Amino acid sequence: MKKQKLIWQIFPLFLIIIIISLSLEAWYFNRHSRQFFLENTEKELMVRARLIEFKITEILSGKPVQNQKLNDLCRDLGESIQTRVTVVAPSGEVMADSLARTATMENHKNRPEIQTALTGEKGVSIRYSRTLDQNMMYFALPVEGNTGIAAVIRTAIPLTAIEKNIRSTRNKVFGFLILTVIAAAGVSWYVTRKIIQPLEAIKKGAQAFARGDLSNRLAVPDTEELSELARSMNQMAENLTNRIQEALNRQRELEAVHASMQEGVIAIDNQEKIITINDAAARIFNFPAIEMKNKNVLEVARNYELQSFIRTALSTHEPVEDDILIHQDKDHILNIHSSALWDSQDHRMGTLIIFHDITRIRRLEKMHKDFAANVSHELKTPLTTLKGFIETLQEMPDSSSEDRSGFLKILEKNVNRMIELINDLLSLSRLERLEGTGVRFADNQLFILIQGAVAACGPLAEKKQIQIQITCPQDLTVRVDPVLMEQAIVNLVENAVKYSLKNSQVDICARSTSKDIQIDVRDAGPGIAKEHLPKIFNRFYRVDKGRSRQEGGTGLGLAIVKHIIQYHNGQITVSSVKGKGTVFHIRLPSHA
Repeated sequence: MKKQKLIWQIFPLFLIIIIISLSLEAWYFNRHSRQFFLENTEKELMVRARLIEFKITEILSGKPVQNQKLNDLCRDLGESIQTRVTVVAPSGEVMADSLARTATMENHKNRPEIQTALTGEKGVSIRYSRTLDQNMMYFALPVEGNTGIAAVIRTAIPLTAIEKNIRSTRNKVFGFLILTVIAAAGVSWYVTRKIIQPLEAIKKGAQAFARGDLSNRLAVPDTEELSELARSMNQMAENLTNRIQEALNRQRELEAVHASMQEGVIAIDNQEKIITINDAAARIFNFPAIEMKNKNVLEVARNYELQSFIRTALSTHEPVEDDILIHQDKDHILNIHSSALWDSQDHRMGTLIIFHDITRIRRLEKMHKDFAANVSHELKTPLTTLKGFIETLQEMPDSSSEDRSGFLKILEKNVNRMIELINDLLSLSRLERLEGTGVRFADNQLFILIQGAVAACGPLAEKKQIQIQITCPQDLTVRVDPVLMEQAIVNLVENAVKYSLKNSQVDICARSTSKDIQIDVRDAGPGIAKEHLPKIFNRFYRVDKGRSRQEGGTGLGLAIVKHIIQYHNGQITVSSVKGKGTVFHIRLPSHA
């Protein structure tokens, strides 16, 4: 149903009230003005009757009564006072009349005013006169004689003049009424607009508030009630602005916390639909966070263990914790913890699930276990050997010096092996403690660093009659930690020499490209099978365990090289063909 504006509800009402009030006043005025005119006319007729009463009484007192003289008197008086004068006998016979012939006039005894006058009272009547053919006002005055009422003097005037005066007055009142209504309508319109304008302003302000423009403020009207309303609405807008700002601040804080959290957070309702999710959780399931909202969690995470966990979490009010495995490009081990979600009426609305990616922790735990096992295994072999030969020496006190010398050489070899192992472990531990902050970068000539590494491996290369060929521009500068970089090159060259055949060659080639600086170390060894290539940088990993121990390797050299290159923001890879040698490729940024 179409709503009507307030101004068209108030203004017509004001106008109707004014018109009704003025109409009633006009009606009352017309009514009483008519009564006033009639009363004044009655008084005038009475006064005129009194004025002529004496003269008519003189004629009536004569014997016999001279009707002609009485008739002439009435005619003269009627002309002079512009009034019809009639003298009626007690019998109702018209004795004289100023306007009509008495002979033709009927008996007036039944006239109301005559009847009243014959009782001794003044008689007044307004009625139609058939004689004069118009409405007349009659006033009858009894004339007392010696024996009672001698006659009745009746004065009369037509109501035409009275009606004319009344009509003129009524027209003036009606005209004034119209002018007053027009003026009142204008005043009512002005007053209505005066009332409506502040309400219109308040309405527009409320509409602005409804649109969310809470910065707008209402003007305070002069009216007490409306001013209180405007102040209340302004205060409401200010309070809403503060609360919305607080809510936005809390939301932004919560979003910032969610965005910065490394843990995944998902809130789901009782129907297992996602209420909110942060980026960390979205990355776990490999979906954009904005696309996951309002979706069933099982649409984006098809995992039986997670489904079971969610059902368990929704079926209890207590916290639930478990570890699950998520299968994707790479498997992720997640520690998940749930807490019940409650609304403001303490009704269960869902559950909050927090995901901790503990894949790296579990991998490190496994690496630590494997590392401890490998270290124990690596140390056990030389320690067992040492113990065995020491017991042998103790049990053979009379052994020859030649035997003793052989045993001591074996002991020395195993001790040196343990020393190398411990030194490599210390180097690896020292590299891990650096975490990139202890690396001291400086501009160094790469040719000099390679020469230093080759010199360190010189005795071993001479022993196996292996030539080391260096191909590197002497002006090639690289920004590295010289000690660490030389150690990395030494480990690579030493491995190349160890596994190269006698009378072969090891090539070291360095060059600069538009993107990086490349260092390749190529040997002429037996090569590495394809299945071993991804694992050779792991700690204690050996392609040929027997030969590696025979060569004196600890299995940590390539792990140390990998750490050093990573600290220089570089990359190391390997390529090899079985029976055709191996090439280690180092890529360093042009400006480390």
